[in-house]
Amino acid sequence: MDKELADVLVDRRDVEDAPQFPADERMVLRLQDLVEDANGEVVLFNDSHLARLALATDVAPVERGEAGPHVTAAGEDVSGFHFIAFGNGLKLFFQEGLDLVVTPEHASV
Repeated sequence: MDKELADVLVDRRDVEDAPQFPADERMVLRLQDLVEDANGEVVLFNDSHLARLALATDVAPVERGEAGPHVTAAGEDVSGFHFIAFGNGLKLFFQEGLDLVVTPEHASV
């Protein structure tokens, strides 16, 4: 948990059934810790019903959007998922309802 990400705020409508965290604690993933499939793709499933998640990286996002019909090399159907593609070739898919906030790597330590 990172307590210095003031720009990551929680929208209470999206977390009614989710575990509650103090306002100063944020869930943070590091891009370099994600394991991509053979096509450089990663899928985040929001089974915890988080409203927002911080992704720490110094690799610049190069594209954002919504996926058309697509199945990953790992066999996950990500049709309609949101995605962020990064300059290192990794493409991260995530479900609607999750606000994914990209933050500088040095801000998460």
